Amino acid sequence: MKQIILLTISIFIFFVSFSQNSVNNSFGWNNSFFDEKQSAPVLKIYPNPCKTNIVTIDFNTNQISEIQLTNITGKQVFRKKFDFTENKIQLQLDNIQNGMYLLKVKSTDNKTVVKKFILSKE
Repeated sequence: MKQIILLTISIFIFFVSFSQNSVNNSFGWNNSFFDEKQSAPVLKIYPNPCKTNIVTIDFNTNQISEIQLTNITGKQVFRKKFDFTENKIQLQLDNIQNGMYLLKVKSTDNKTVVKKFILSKE
């Protein structure tokens, strides 16, 4: 059992580090690549780890058009598109179980950022 947990965590860490080092198109979105001369969009997720049912997502000057939450096995557990875009959104996570997730945020100008998110409700 310990070996399975360690293998799962290792795969998740590899996936997170790969996702943060290069933006890939595995979710079918039109991703933009950023070089060091351009300013990459800044995504803030707080509190992280989240111990309540509410998480705030702040996407600096970009307007959020879609949010996806994927668990460590690659299953999408949450997806929401926004008709009225804002750069700061609070999500209610009542039906999401505790665990590690990848939170993917897409802006109205097709910029995508993926960050690790931990949900640890008491």
